[in-house]
Amino acid sequence: MTRYQHLATLLAERIEQGLYRHGEKLPSVRCLSQEHGVSISTVQQAYQTLETMNLITP
Repeated sequence: MTRYQHLATLLAERIEQGLYRHGEKLPSVRCLSQEHGVSISTVQQAYQTLETMNLITP
């Protein structure tokens, strides 16, 4: 599993558990990048994956 897939899975689980509520802003790309020790592009790919899964909207 790639880093962005792992991050997308983690975020999807948090969304499904209700840790992020509908309409609530998700953490910034920079914040997640620093928190998880990944590049900004990795976080962007994870967010794109969540959009594809219809879990978030742009």
